[in-house]
Amino acid sequence: MLYAYKNRRSFDRRFLYTRHFQSIGSVAGYKKLLYWPHMELIPVKTRILTPPQDDLYAVLDESLPSVQEGDVILVSSKIVAIHEGRCVGIEGSDKEKIVASETDFIIPREYYRFPLTVTQHTFLGAAGVDECNGGGYYVLLPEDSFVSARNLHTSLTKKFGIQKLGVIITDSHSGPFRYGATGVSLGWWGIEPMEDHRGRTDLFGRVILYERSNLVDGLAAGATVVMGEVDEGVPVVIARGVPRLVFTEAETKDKLLVPYREDLFRVLYERFLP
Repeated sequence: MLYAYKNRRSFDRRFLYTRHFQSIGSVAGYKKLLYWPHMELIPVKTRILTPPQDDLYAVLDESLPSVQEGDVILVSSKIVAIHEGRCVGIEGSDKEKIVASETDFIIPREYYRFPLTVTQHTFLGAAGVDECNGGGYYVLLPEDSFVSARNLHTSLTKKFGIQKLGVIITDSHSGPFRYGATGVSLGWWGIEPMEDHRGRTDLFGRVILYERSNLVDGLAAGATVVMGEVDEGVPVVIARGVPRLVFTEAETKDKLLVPYREDLFRVLYERFLP
């Protein structure tokens, strides 16, 4: 979308040219924007974190390479939950009761053996209660993924002596109309979760009235592809060179998460709300 420029031979790889966006100068009638050569998703392989509890911070000390100003660290919710001791032994436990205690609300499905569950503002199978890589334990979600992200942000900015850092807690889920799982953010800290395009103009001069981009879920989806789902042993990903990020120390969850009773899609589930 932003790759228009007049003279390929004189094209400076540090910049993109466009007529439509805030400029930092101009070249031959085109406005000039900072150019990001590429965005990287860097896998971080770690040792296995062992339920019912393990030390995530020690693992990050062992495994995390140098973190740079402007990076985003994406961390699987499973290893965060194991760090927090959010594990319940499978033997003698009633999974249905655990799921019911973890969900915001449940949508029964007569045609399927398990209900739909909504927790932490997303559809998650069994409210995120998972046996995979649990070593005989059910691993729950972090108690509060935003608090978890904030704590990681505080630790990592101090360790690496940086100020601009994003942290996103990820999980994977399935959605309607599609087979397969994709990544989703459960909590984040240090970045604005959305990019607002309202008031900008498209390539033909049309003013954008409604469009906003959900950055944290987009980054989570990409990182989950790198993390894998089974035995890859990559529960952490560094996103580097992410364009147009805005860093902040404020809590921003209300800028993205829609209250259930205000959701435009609530017609699909509102009769199941508590």
